[in-house]
Amino acid sequence: MPSSDVACTPVCPFRAFTCYKQALVCRRQRGGLVPFCSWIGDVCIGYKCQFAGCARHALLPDGTCKLKLEAVAPARVVEDDDVLEREAEALEKQLYGKIRDKLKKLGTRAWEVE
Repeated sequence: MPSSDVACTPVCPFRAFTCYKQALVCRRQRGGLVPFCSWIGDVCIGYKCQFAGCARHALLPDGTCKLKLEAVAPARVVEDDDVLEREAEALEKQLYGKIRDKLKKLGTRAWEVE
């Protein structure tokens, strides 16, 4: 069961929750919205219902909302330019080494190619 902060709810903040039976009615009770299923005549059970869906295709099989997960997850940390430059140099050395080895097999000297 997903945690409450990322669980899909009928009162979706993204306005994406849909009922495929068109039975979802949001009623105001005690200052808040209460999702009500007019098909069964009770409070909507949300993602557990077999007719529940997401208009943005963000409802995951375990009931979590992909849109909420993206909002809650921390933003990706941008790597420093120094780290990227070091990785690029390491890859360049690897590639140059492979090319030099192939040229040795062919009988050509690497310094002649430079």
